[in-house]
Amino acid sequence: MKKLLKLKGLLKKFLSIILPAPLFRSIRLIKPEIIRRIRLRSVKSKIAKSLPLTEKRSKLRFEVHLVEHCNLNCKGCSDFAPLAEPEFLDVEEFRRDVTRLAELFGHECDRVYLMGGEPLLHPDLLEFMRITRQVLPEGDIYVFSNGILLPKMPDDFWKACHDNNIRIWVSAYPIKIDADTIKAKAAKFGVNFEWAWNDASSTKDIFDIVPINLGGDSDIKLQFGMCGRANNCIVLSHGRLFTCSFAPHVHHFNKYFGQNVVITEDDYIDIYQDLTADEICQKLSEPIPACRYCRKVEPVRTFTWGTSKRNINEWL
Repeated sequence: MKKLLKLKGLLKKFLSIILPAPLFRSIRLIKPEIIRRIRLRSVKSKIAKSLPLTEKRSKLRFEVHLVEHCNLNCKGCSDFAPLAEPEFLDVEEFRRDVTRLAELFGHECDRVYLMGGEPLLHPDLLEFMRITRQVLPEGDIYVFSNGILLPKMPDDFWKACHDNNIRIWVSAYPIKIDADTIKAKAAKFGVNFEWAWNDASSTKDIFDIVPINLGGDSDIKLQFGMCGRANNCIVLSHGRLFTCSFAPHVHHFNKYFGQNVVITEDDYIDIYQDLTADEICQKLSEPIPACRYCRKVEPVRTFTWGTSKRNINEWL
């Protein structure tokens, strides 16, 4: 076993040297698709455990929910927004947390997503935008929205986006939104506007879902290695960093359906502990106990986009 682990480590190090950096980083992204196409479960497991889990990041990257609820309520929402009660993030709490992260990472970042829920529902959205850019002058900042409210946003919003160099990212759901007005407003104020996932000429109708394993007996290393959210959808939530978006938001699922998916202090990083940026990045690249509640290695479950009926089976 020790020889096998050593061999895996040497293989990962060898690949990181001979492959171009972008190609090596892509291993984590293409890995789930490779394994999805393999039918034998035993082979899936071996490949998932042998390939590198995820590369440790060198720069800060995170998303933060300004509100927990949403005005769209998608079926099977991975952030459980249809189940969440109205909840607005406190501006001063956010200021403290993002300032702390900025200090730890030398005021540099890769990217930040101000999202939800639906972030445009927060009455203090502009203040969140200003604070984020003030403490993180370098890096990309996005307001990630479903787009429904964008055509009605006042000029002050668009001006704040321009002044703080903040991009607009809109999920390309198969819903009717006034895209022409959004594009015109963005162009008028010189704001970068993008469609998430793909071009809006081809909206995303079919979604994959990672079912919740209420038994909590999944192999955490296997699940983490297969997961597209792990160390990619890093979440800042109330002074804590989570490597994925499941752990910080599953409490909405628990409350609504009376379940007991357990999240412990081992599932997150307290940003006020005595940790370095490198130590934080290392922890974010490692499996967490909550991975046992995911069932990623089962045959991929897909569904057609629709409005949630708040049925537990949407998430199982």
